[in-house]
Amino acid sequence: MEQHFIEKRRFYRLPFGEPLLVTDGHQTVVGQALNISRGGLFLKTLSPLPLDALGYLVFILPGNEKSICLKSKVAHLVFDRQRAEVDCGMGLQFVEISNNHQKMIDDFIEREKSAYLVLEKVLKERRPSVNEIEKHLKQLTHLKGLDLSSLRYRVYRICTIFESVIPESHVRTGGMV
Repeated sequence: MEQHFIEKRRFYRLPFGEPLLVTDGHQTVVGQALNISRGGLFLKTLSPLPLDALGYLVFILPGNEKSICLKSKVAHLVFDRQRAEVDCGMGLQFVEISNNHQKMIDDFIEREKSAYLVLEKVLKERRPSVNEIEKHLKQLTHLKGLDLSSLRYRVYRICTIFESVIPESHVRTGGMV
């Protein structure tokens, strides 16, 4: 089967359901993120900032006490009135980020990735231990409440993205994040 979709993203996205605030100085949007990557995040909202708007994004990474404030740009908008299963919102690209903040985000993403990969191994067992699953769901709290079939699907689906990342050497500058 021929593949018609070409992935342009440089970094994979992980689910990220944390509240955040973004402002361009004229409009402020408070909402919940849907995912995060090394280069940006997606904010679920029906009132996005305009495309290419520059502003400041404030959020807290789980496990950290202090908030992160980053200069960001609205890189893309999603607003599909025809399909209720599509989350509307805006993709925000980090445009100015300190080494310290980048390390915090990178460390968070690596911890999440490791947790998914370990949980994937547990779920591949024919009859996975409920205690083992619950132990790993303490870090991946957004997966709590799913039945075994749904949990396997979500975890396996997330783990497939770790295999499909485009190497840095194949990405042109200015590509999607």
